[in-house]
Amino acid sequence: MFVCLCNPFSDKKVKEHLEGHGKRARVGDTYRACSGGENPNCCQCLETLKDIVKSHNDTVAV
Repeated sequence: MFVCLCNPFSDKKVKEHLEGHGKRARVGDTYRACSGGENPNCCQCLETLKDIVKSHNDTVAV
């Protein structure tokens, strides 16, 4: 499923990034890593991205 259409990337790419990250993540850093360094345009994807990052952070040991 595409998370962002403005700077296209999928949930698979987000999850691969987070798994390789191995620690708590931030939404902005994750967006830039998955979009090739771009900033959000319309921001409709941010709620979905926040949910994915929150789920990741909930499973990572502090």
